[in-house]
Amino acid sequence: MNEEKRNLQPRDFEFVQADSKIYDKKFETKPIGYFKDAMIRFSKNRTNVIASSILGLIILGTILIPIFSSKNFEVLEAELAFLPPKIPVLSNWGIYEGTSEKENIPVDLTTIDSETGLGLPITYQEKEIDMDSLTNYYVECTDRDPLCQDGENVLSVDVGATHVSIISEEYMTLTKTKNPSIEIDIFDFINEHDSVLNVYVKPSFTDPYTVVGTTNVAGVLTIDPFELFPDLNFPMITQIKIELVSTDRTDKVSINSVSVYDNSQDEPIFYENGYELSQYTIASDDDGAGLFVRSHGQMLMADFTFKNYVSAFGSHYRFMPASEYNLIMDENPQCVSSPHPDTVNYPNGWVFEEGCPVEVVFTQTESVVVEGVEYYSFETMLNYQLYKGYEEVPYYFFGTDLNGRDLFTLLWVATRTSLMIGLVVAMINVSVGVVYGAISGYYGGTVDLILQRITEVIGRIPWLVTLSIFVSFFGPGVQTLILILIVSGWIGPQAVTRTQFYRYKGREYVLAARTLGAKDSRLIFRHILPNGIGTIITSSVLMIPGAIFAESTISFLGFGIGHGQKFNVFGIEFSGVSVGVLLSDGRMYLLDHPHLTIYPAILISILMITFNMFGNALRDAFNPALRGSE
Repeated sequence: MNEEKRNLQPRDFEFVQADSKIYDKKFETKPIGYFKDAMIRFSKNRTNVIASSILGLIILGTILIPIFSSKNFEVLEAELAFLPPKIPVLSNWGIYEGTSEKENIPVDLTTIDSETGLGLPITYQEKEIDMDSLTNYYVECTDRDPLCQDGENVLSVDVGATHVSIISEEYMTLTKTKNPSIEIDIFDFINEHDSVLNVYVKPSFTDPYTVVGTTNVAGVLTIDPFELFPDLNFPMITQIKIELVSTDRTDKVSINSVSVYDNSQDEPIFYENGYELSQYTIASDDDGAGLFVRSHGQMLMADFTFKNYVSAFGSHYRFMPASEYNLIMDENPQCVSSPHPDTVNYPNGWVFEEGCPVEVVFTQTESVVVEGVEYYSFETMLNYQLYKGYEEVPYYFFGTDLNGRDLFTLLWVATRTSLMIGLVVAMINVSVGVVYGAISGYYGGTVDLILQRITEVIGRIPWLVTLSIFVSFFGPGVQTLILILIVSGWIGPQAVTRTQFYRYKGREYVLAARTLGAKDSRLIFRHILPNGIGTIITSSVLMIPGAIFAESTISFLGFGIGHGQKFNVFGIEFSGVSVGVLLSDGRMYLLDHPHLTIYPAILISILMITFNMFGNALRDAFNPALRGSE
């Protein structure tokens, strides 16, 4: 076989397609430029798709949600302040149902149910409470408060004093024929320095206090107030005075109760302990000095789940001017009234049937005539839901702020403001930075040296100094905020631009253009800048989240924009509420109302992350080393 190959003759060869015409095939594809190639890679970047989608939704939300939202985000409604989030479907599953947990709320002792033994917390109505969650428990208290029951009251002398006295608030009438007795129940007596406890009464108003009993041990001290006055035949009307005589403040006496008995009944005719006993006052008619404080008292407390929306849209007490009351009556002809059932406390009041915005009118105030016009008002109880015209109780997805405004809508308004400020600041900084960096990088030498020293001086000024100076001269506001952000914000873009000009200004195509007579402006903007635009664009995009975050920080500190301020950009009016302002509002209520801080913080975090993802995708798309890759 090998031998045959070596002996091949010309006749063994023949032309293939000798009779056919062969043409060059036409390219079906079009040439792709640098920017188009970058956009292809940019659109196929999965990270960019996610980031662009999120940013697009956020921008769309800032435009549409404030327009179409039916929730209040401008009018202040104190009645709706601090409502927690409530979401329609999730609330049916016990999630985001518009409730909050209340702890350590004192119980109104008059509301204790004899069957369950549970009492309602003070200032709360039963309909506002999830009764299945209500629990009562006792805690120790030392308050001079009617809700702080039982316990002892401790009497002690001050440093340098030799005695201290307390006097009962109530006077008591003691009749000798009924054999009265006074009992002082002493829980504990510390008398390491030979201290004693004296009990005084007055035979009459004009007589001085007289000691009728003395002890220095714990237990019940029983006293016959008439023992020292056998000839006193008229009733004794007196207060009780209790004196601790001691030379050391460590000597103390703890008193459980003071009671008075007589033979007319088994129960004491006078009995004071706990809170009532704590109301005894230190006598001011002698030179004694000391302390009288509560100890080991008990206060009944409640923990429960509070129905915030029931409370907010339920009954509200309000003084209403006559003009508003008459307008409500005209607009609601179904309101039928009848006299108030409690004629003792509200003799001139009346109540309305269910379905009327005004539930109760307690009284009408006295009228005042000013310039011939009579003015008066009504003390009322309103049904807030009907009063505000809500057909049903609304849902607030993110709750409400301290002024009762819908936080969900307000957050989109604030984001729109923050985005616009970030965009304006980025445009100014990039414009200044690109021109400055182009001049510095293109001319180099002495020009570059001078310009960079200026940059270093401005960049070395502490941020807080800049903030203080501008706020002092111009005061807080939108203009001040933008000035603060652009004072040194252009330094970053100029550094990037300068680097790109040093990279490209010595290339052959630039030298060729200069040789052909191209001016400096043409070389800068037509030959050098377009080649470094990818890196510049990337840094420019990343400036927007940086500006937003800086604005939020300054507004959070209280030096940026604020409530009530508005500004106009390209004919569009923007609110003075930004994400930073919302964070500043929420920081004071972080523990009790965390939703005021959580949702703005989540949104600004999403903005920062997505802008950085978007910027990274731009960086990869404009990377010349990746040209032609998918």
